[in-house]
Amino acid sequence: MKWSYCLQLFIFIPIVVTSMYGLITKDFSFLPVTFILLGCTFLLIGMREWQRAKRSAISILSFGTAIFLFVIVGQSFFN
Repeated sequence: MKWSYCLQLFIFIPIVVTSMYGLITKDFSFLPVTFILLGCTFLLIGMREWQRAKRSAISILSFGTAIFLFVIVGQSFFN
């Protein structure tokens, strides 16, 4: 298994745990952490697709989604 798949799986587990915690307890204090981890996951997907097929639509969309998530987290911290 390639390193990006392992890293993506390693990031995916805390995403699921923090999301389920928020849904069960209605405590959304870990939502920025979830968004950061989702941004990292989309960044990994974008890098993997960029290496596989240069400038594919999925890689550009993944990079855009990652940037959007990082901007949202940045606004929540500095606002």
